[in-house]
Amino acid sequence: MTGPRPFVLLALAAFSAVFSTMFSTTALAQQISFDDFNRANSTNLGPNWSEVNGDFVIDGNQARGNVTFANDTWMVYTGFAKTYQNTKVRMDFSRFPNDNLFAAGLVFGADPNTWGGVAILVQDNDLNGLFDRIFFEGAVNAGAWFSQPTPIFYDLPTQISAGQLTVWAEDNGDRAVARVEDNAGNLIGTYSAAGIVGTPFAPTGTRAGVWVRSKSRVDNFFAIEHRKLDAYPANLSVTTGGTQTIDISLGSVHGGKNYILLTALATATPGTPIGGGVLLPLAIDPVLIWTASNPNTPPFQNTLGTLDSVGHSRARFVLPPAALPSLVGITLHHCAIATQPLGAPAIATNTASLTFAP
Repeated sequence: MTGPRPFVLLALAAFSAVFSTMFSTTALAQQISFDDFNRANSTNLGPNWSEVNGDFVIDGNQARGNVTFANDTWMVYTGFAKTYQNTKVRMDFSRFPNDNLFAAGLVFGADPNTWGGVAILVQDNDLNGLFDRIFFEGAVNAGAWFSQPTPIFYDLPTQISAGQLTVWAEDNGDRAVARVEDNAGNLIGTYSAAGIVGTPFAPTGTRAGVWVRSKSRVDNFFAIEHRKLDAYPANLSVTTGGTQTIDISLGSVHGGKNYILLTALATATPGTPIGGGVLLPLAIDPVLIWTASNPNTPPFQNTLGTLDSVGHSRARFVLPPAALPSLVGITLHHCAIATQPLGAPAIATNTASLTFAP
């Protein structure tokens, strides 16, 4: 059988019936910047990019480094400016054929004048043609982490030729976190390095950028204003379908706790008390009741589970192509709740929205 599974369509149909009778409010939008590099091959990267060192080119609807063996090149995106604590950056990365000692990474909180910022790099460390190690450095090509004279690094359990890297800060800015996935979206691992706050070289810049070694390729650069709950993209087309990524990021103080992601048609201010002094900022409506009663059920994925050691998990909303036209114009609102060991609510996140477009 091709096309979306029947129970996905049934769930969307149930949503649509409720949507037609209820009012939805729109959440305050996050600042989002995106570049898929889908333009003609060129040595000019296009608007909003500033090359700080070395050389990038547009090649085959991707950006890639244009430097020799083991040399570094990096650039910043000038259309997005936030402190490192308030930035989440993501990109796809891949190797260039016959390249050697290659790496691809992201920088946030960057100052192009000093090269300062949190820099996280996935590299082919054993020269076998696959990305196999992730490095945390206290600046571009610093060779050190904020709290020690050498980088902090982890070997990936699975070596990959391409994947996706997402980076952000937690624990009041003291810890950098990196999520690595393969090019099919399977989680390779979540890694972190603490010790940023209190060092004399803490990042003071506001730029996010891309850092590569040799001729690594990057694509689908994405910068977003980081919150405890991030949902992107903010809109999905009912014609083409698509996936909204929903990141829960609560910091290591909530590591290992259970969570549930809830969704409703409207937000509520100041919110509904749900115990433990926690307010749920969603309206109690049939959609919220459905998501609470049917976790991990399409069109949602991973809405109930356990946060990792840094308080992170990722859920998704998957909209099949040719979905119901009656969804157009409707906005959903998400919120995640983490619970104490005995099940009492510990924290509720901010809300994040999803709007259905034609």
